[in-house]
Amino acid sequence: MKCKINPQNDDESSVETFFRLAEQLIPLAESNLNENKEGTSLQFYRRFCFVGDGLGDAISVCGYASAELWIGWRVNHDGGLSLYNVTYTPFSYFQGGVNVSAASYPAEVSYGGYIQLYNLEVSVNFLISQSQICWDGDFFLYATQAFTSVNTNLLLCQRSIPDMTPWDCDKVQGVQFRHLTYDFFDGTFIDLLPRTCITF
Repeated sequence: MKCKINPQNDDESSVETFFRLAEQLIPLAESNLNENKEGTSLQFYRRFCFVGDGLGDAISVCGYASAELWIGWRVNHDGGLSLYNVTYTPFSYFQGGVNVSAASYPAEVSYGGYIQLYNLEVSVNFLISQSQICWDGDFFLYATQAFTSVNTNLLLCQRSIPDMTPWDCDKVQGVQFRHLTYDFFDGTFIDLLPRTCITF
């Protein structure tokens, strides 16, 4: 593994994975640690607060309307002794919705309704061991659906007591719990590359 991590610079926050083959370092995977890189998503949202003004207030109750289009890819690596296992997953999804949130340090909870127009993934798996090289690939187009969900986030807040400055809060993305779901169209699964192995 080779990495360069600099929290102050997005261009210096990446991890690269290499596999030694025939005395040459061949790059097999690179995954950027910043999930909010410019150019990978289009996002729109409006916020209306009834109590407080959202993050930065100790207590707030807000409504949100949002739409987001994401295009990107993920790399997952699960290695072990005498094993190299990596999965490349290009993905894209488009959804919009509305929710109402209530926040007070240290947590934010929201409930909302959403429409997921599409959500697709193409996962390609490579497994390299001492005696085998295997690969397979799958295409997933998840159902077009409407759903409601409960979202929970953590808030990391600070303020200067002597100066009585406003709250300064950062949101840490938490867990989403689906509540009600209605599928408009069923999803599709295609076995693009059947599992194939070469033994040596």
